[in-house]
Amino acid sequence: MFLKYQMHTKRLSCLAIACAAAALSPAIAQNVAPSPPPSSALPTAGSTPADNDPNAVMNRALSGQTAGPAVNFNQVIDRAINNEHVLSSKLRDKEPVIETYIQQVKKDSDLGYVPTHDFYFLGKLNMEKGIVDDSFLPKRSTLKAIPHVFTALFTTEYYSGGFADQMFLDPTNFDRAHYKFQYVRREFLGNVRCYVADITPQEGAGKRRFEGRIWIEDQVYNIVRFNGRYVPSPSDEFTHFDSWRVNSGTMWLPTYVYAQDEGYRWGPVHSPPMRAQTRLWNYEPSRDRAQQAFTELTVNAPTGVTDNSQAPQAYSPVQEQRMWQEEAEENIVDRLQNAGLVAPRGEVDRVLDTVLNNIEVTNNINLDPPAHARVLLTTPLESVAVNDSILISRGLIDVLPDEASLAAVLAQGLAHIILSHGVDTRYAFSDRLLFDDPQVLKKIQVARTQQEEQDADAKAIQLLKNSPYADKLPQVGLFLRMLSARSNEVPHLIKPLIGNRMADTHKDLRLSGLMEMAPELQVRNVNQISALPLGSRIKVNPWSDQLSLLKAQNVALVSAKEKMPFQITPFIIYLTRDSDSSAPPHAADQNVPVASTAPAPPNR
Repeated sequence: MFLKYQMHTKRLSCLAIACAAAALSPAIAQNVAPSPPPSSALPTAGSTPADNDPNAVMNRALSGQTAGPAVNFNQVIDRAINNEHVLSSKLRDKEPVIETYIQQVKKDSDLGYVPTHDFYFLGKLNMEKGIVDDSFLPKRSTLKAIPHVFTALFTTEYYSGGFADQMFLDPTNFDRAHYKFQYVRREFLGNVRCYVADITPQEGAGKRRFEGRIWIEDQVYNIVRFNGRYVPSPSDEFTHFDSWRVNSGTMWLPTYVYAQDEGYRWGPVHSPPMRAQTRLWNYEPSRDRAQQAFTELTVNAPTGVTDNSQAPQAYSPVQEQRMWQEEAEENIVDRLQNAGLVAPRGEVDRVLDTVLNNIEVTNNINLDPPAHARVLLTTPLESVAVNDSILISRGLIDVLPDEASLAAVLAQGLAHIILSHGVDTRYAFSDRLLFDDPQVLKKIQVARTQQEEQDADAKAIQLLKNSPYADKLPQVGLFLRMLSARSNEVPHLIKPLIGNRMADTHKDLRLSGLMEMAPELQVRNVNQISALPLGSRIKVNPWSDQLSLLKAQNVALVSAKEKMPFQITPFIIYLTRDSDSSAPPHAADQNVPVASTAPAPPNR
């Protein structure tokens, strides 16, 4: 079954903010300059095309590849430093989607930290400049509402380096001249074995240096995780952050960052405790994948092929109208996917379609064309029917406690389709979708009228009562009760990007008729699970945007503090190596001796 409650105190999830990629050091130390390429690395008359690729030659030189594994800790650090430069070079022309969700929290004696307010940002990250220069959101003025402690995460107003200062471990001076490295131990992050090292700034290394811990995978020596803070610690930014990378081919991509601040007082200003998740994805845009697929396409067909079938050679007006609506639907979904906001079809879509089919079969529904589900990659809780496609957000799937709750969301979209609420066919004209990606959410709006929503709610409840989920509807009502109870504290989480709200601060709750079936909400009862934390269900491949379901162990809760409905939790990623990676396993069974790490004197 798709949805069994999977609660774990250390959650596999996603984030990347105050360091969504300290992972990327664009400039490497003067004192650790890459060694010149060996003669064997230079192109020769008899070399292969790969050998003649200047980028491949440069990368081999920069990464300091040798015939064997690192023989001491100094070599591990040197290769890790150089690999940062290689990664930065490879990603310089990328503009991934970056999403940040922040919750202000307060402490509750029984529930731990609970949200009191939230903030949200969605945009494109310019990796070359290290700044977010394009926002998907309609009004950037919303940033004015964010406490000054967080404005540096989204704008260039606080530090001259702008967003780059929050994205990189040290943009210009990650080297031995500015840092000391101390070996700690070896440990596994998922199934990736790593060398763990503490790093601290050299005396006199200058202001705003990273202090914390790094994890270096033991095959090619890439940094895959780091956490810590900048010192001296500014009083007006996130103090501590934890940045994770995910393997894709030969690269470890900055993907998740968890950050938290325990609150501070600066004169008359008081900042409450905050938690934040940042996620990055769409490193390879959908249109680039399509171009590659076209380039690799080979067609072998005999000449003079004719269609001798007896199929009809014309369409009826009804068929033409349906096809026109389908064209508008396809244009909308394709444009959202090209912008990096809808995932490609895959595993999760098939699971959603199975739940949809369960509802259709038991209600004797036979649609032509059939209804199907697609997943929005974003966090805000929303779902919307676009003709025959039901779009449901990753964030909403994450927090649903069981399959019946998922079925209720999909049934409401299915009801719109059955009631022929259709789609705005102006989007069948392709020229209406010719705009830059950040304009997508401003140009495409598919929200329903209030009357259409009410009619779909009534129809959805009818479908659910005649479905395999009929006896689980009280649990669905419990989820809606929890959503209603928290809606005032998380207004940006329930604010849709393209469709209708799941709830509107205690009123206009979707499928509100199911709440009457629900038991009383008991937020302190550890046995009553009404909603899950964010990041509970789905993981995203940051390169291809493909989705997969998390396979986490079920964990019994020990207190109400571990329920955390709709809340931000830390990222603890089960790292794996991509199956396409050609990394040699040379270090997997080697013990790297810890050599002297006496650093060069810092440049002053």
